Amino acid sequence: MSVEQIEKTLLALPTEERRQFADWFYAHESEIVGSPTDDSIHPSVKAEVLRRLKEVEEHPELLEPWDGTLKRARRQLDEFRRSQDHPR
Repeated sequence: MSVEQIEKTLLALPTEERRQFADWFYAHESEIVGSPTDDSIHPSVKAEVLRRLKEVEEHPELLEPWDGTLKRARRQLDEFRRSQDHPR
């Protein structure tokens, strides 16, 4: 079966079955594609992660506390959804 056939079959599934498949896939990803290694990380991604780590170490004042983050994210998402429901 080709990737295109798998994609077509998956997209034809009801939403809940696609979610179940996604959960299963992520739980078994290492069996399907093998364990990740440092070689599997693209050099540009690795460089970006290291750049951000250095920035955080040099400027910890830029970090935001975790407390309330989920509430803020939900509020922003709700605002975005409302703006999409009522385009200007």
